[in-house]
Amino acid sequence: DGQISILGLSKKYGLPSKSPIYCWVHEAEANGLNYLINKKSHKKYSQEFKLSVIEYYKLHEISRLDTAIYFKISPSQVNSWIYKYNHYGVIGLRRRPRGRRPLMTKKKKQARLNSTKEEKYKQEILELKAKLHDTEMDRDILKALKTLRENDPDLRKQN
Repeated sequence: DGQISILGLSKKYGLPSKSPIYCWVHEAEANGLNYLINKKSHKKYSQEFKLSVIEYYKLHEISRLDTAIYFKISPSQVNSWIYKYNHYGVIGLRRRPRGRRPLMTKKKKQARLNSTKEEKYKQEILELKAKLHDTEMDRDILKALKTLRENDPDLRKQN
């Protein structure tokens, strides 16, 4: 309500930083206060959903917080998926089985880390989409530069 700052709130409640409050304020502004009250935790997400979140983040070039607000998920979840994708690729986004992990030999462990054909294709598609986006941005920049050169008499004299 504007009577205390975000930093003041973090100090009042003994939080180590103002980041959580900042996130909550932006989530409430985007989705309403009921969203924060009814927020579910421990929800399971498919590999396809995680890939769509990462694709949205990379192609729209927005912050991780804005991506989280758009998909109505936790910003820390977005950070985690992006980290796993950057370090392990699509394999890192697999859902892990619940319960105690069985003891494995090196051979079985290596087989588990091998990606399937579908995962390889998903990885390649995401990389190609990112390259296409970069190429389109380069093209747009070159078009804008050409337009500037055509419209600016000083730049025409230099050529």
